[in-house]
Amino acid sequence: MNSQKNSGGSSSSDEEDMLLTIQIGGLNLVPHAVKTAIDLDLFQTMAKATPLGTHLSPSDLASTAAPKNPDAPMMIDRLLRFLVAYSVCTCKLVKDEAGRESRAYGLGRVGKKLIKNEDGFSLAPYVLQSGLKAKGGVWSYLTESIQEGGASALERVRGASVFEYMKENENAKKSFTEAMMNHTSIVMKKILQNYHGFEGISDLVDVGGCLGSNLAQIVSKFPHIKCVNFDLPHIVKVAPKIHGVEHIGGDMFDEIPRGQAIMMKWILHDWSDEECVEILKNCKKAIAEDGKVIVIEMIVPQEVSDTDLATKNTLCLDLKMMSFTRGGKERTKEEFEDLAMKAGFKVPKIIYGAYSYWILEFYPN
Repeated sequence: MNSQKNSGGSSSSDEEDMLLTIQIGGLNLVPHAVKTAIDLDLFQTMAKATPLGTHLSPSDLASTAAPKNPDAPMMIDRLLRFLVAYSVCTCKLVKDEAGRESRAYGLGRVGKKLIKNEDGFSLAPYVLQSGLKAKGGVWSYLTESIQEGGASALERVRGASVFEYMKENENAKKSFTEAMMNHTSIVMKKILQNYHGFEGISDLVDVGGCLGSNLAQIVSKFPHIKCVNFDLPHIVKVAPKIHGVEHIGGDMFDEIPRGQAIMMKWILHDWSDEECVEILKNCKKAIAEDGKVIVIEMIVPQEVSDTDLATKNTLCLDLKMMSFTRGGKERTKEEFEDLAMKAGFKVPKIIYGAYSYWILEFYPN
């Protein structure tokens, strides 16, 4: 999945320009990820592994770096695969006796410059001094979050989950809403050029649709679709009037309005696997037997490239989700298939959308 295919007339130049622009928003995360790995002594542990060049599993690394947290192997895996995209680490796929693939990690060409050389010197102090803000931000709590588990790095700073914080902080809510509205408008315009899965749909519910930006574009292109924008009551209360769109407030963990099709863009990545299964089960209850759930998300490649822009952006967002939420993450194709099976859906049909976003169509069993 790390090679993004352009389809439906999407220009490769436009794709690359978009991915380069998105990457800017995550570049500040690289030194923080490096610092977290240094704090956990991961680079030194890799360097000491014998024979030379041995790759270590996340479980091996977690056994000394964070023995008290049962989720540490998963969190370290996500941290290091992000650093693979920047040549700090290398990884290789290994299979267990059942044939299941997992990653093992070693030092990359950049990582080797971050441990002490034969003269006792390293570039790590320079990189960290140049790239880190003062202690106290979310990223400075990432090490603690991995070692101890439980509260996310954001919760340790703010004392509240990301959604609770935005609900109580008007500036944060306004900034987030503006960011999502602009991002959605750009991405959905391109997706609607490439994806034809809305044709033939009579009614559509956008779950977690915020102010209705997704549906505004959809109903503009497909005016025959009866659209419902479904989000929390305090959000839809301030949503603008959009011709052909009804705003309904509620909680997707309780009940979702019925529709022939349901759409969720960038929703599942906010939640743990267990919570995603619960959401998808509620989606299944809300659609007809011949209906579908349209999920728009990034997909994490199993093999990580240090040259692919889409991979860098996907893994950057994944590390943000690990820091901002409890259980939220970007998922592999196999992880989405597992969610589908547990929620009573067939293996999802996967179609490339635009700008490293994929459409997954979930059909009921």
